[in-house]
Amino acid sequence: MTDFHLQTSLGFIGAGAVGGTLAVALTQAGYRVVAVASRSFTSAQRLAERLPDCTAYATPQQVVAGCDLVFLTTPDDALGALASALTWRAGQGVVHCSGATSLEVLAHPLSQGALLGALHPFQAVASIEAGLANLPGTTFGIEADGAMREFLAAMAQALHGRGIFLTAADKVLYHLSAVTMGNLLTGLAATAAQLWEHLGLSREDGVQAVVAMMRSVTHNIATAGIPAALAGPYVRGDIGTVRRHLETLHTRAPEVLPLYRELALAALPFGVEKRALSLKQSQAIQALLKAATSA
Repeated sequence: MTDFHLQTSLGFIGAGAVGGTLAVALTQAGYRVVAVASRSFTSAQRLAERLPDCTAYATPQQVVAGCDLVFLTTPDDALGALASALTWRAGQGVVHCSGATSLEVLAHPLSQGALLGALHPFQAVASIEAGLANLPGTTFGIEADGAMREFLAAMAQALHGRGIFLTAADKVLYHLSAVTMGNLLTGLAATAAQLWEHLGLSREDGVQAVVAMMRSVTHNIATAGIPAALAGPYVRGDIGTVRRHLETLHTRAPEVLPLYRELALAALPFGVEKRALSLKQSQAIQALLKAATSA
């Protein structure tokens, strides 16, 4: 089969946050998700119960046998072994949802005549409910050719997102961008909130404050763009403030100093680009930051 369309029978192997989000969202968009399997049959059952005319199966091969296109939504490291352990049909679609992995991991399905694709939501998906709420407006990284490329691009649009096309060589860099905004941004927020414990308050107090600021930062970036949205001492050239930051971190939270230093160094060029920070000011702050240590 090469004519993929809205009524193509879809199956999912993997019923976690990403697989569950896509399965539910695609069903809501009018696609036919008819089969699901997972490492835990209970997880597959829970997802199938949310979808009309969908059956939970005990084995991945049953999903492959019953669908014209199968999504592999397992952890990245399991993709190759899973795809190689199954028997595929010529013309059948096989799509993985890894952001960093190229289609080379699907060499076995390709050898059996399957048509390959990758569809990755550039989104932090912590749960199905959160994923569904955040999916509209999401960018989808697509790696595919021919009919599969067109099908996945239309699918991204049906999910109220936009598709961008990637080459195998671009996948890891693309995924690094996603991880920086997902995993690492969450880690940054956690670090900022943790500092509130040094104030005699709780991390939960910090989270409340940090989340409100993150909303304003997101709004500023969305409306003003980069570098205009950049604010703070690195735009104003407040060398004294930066020095006090470093001194305080050194004495009260030395474990955070290396993170602060590297993020500040990364922000400086955008302050210069905004033309709010002179090159001389930038060089002075850069020297101060590079000299700072947590020892």
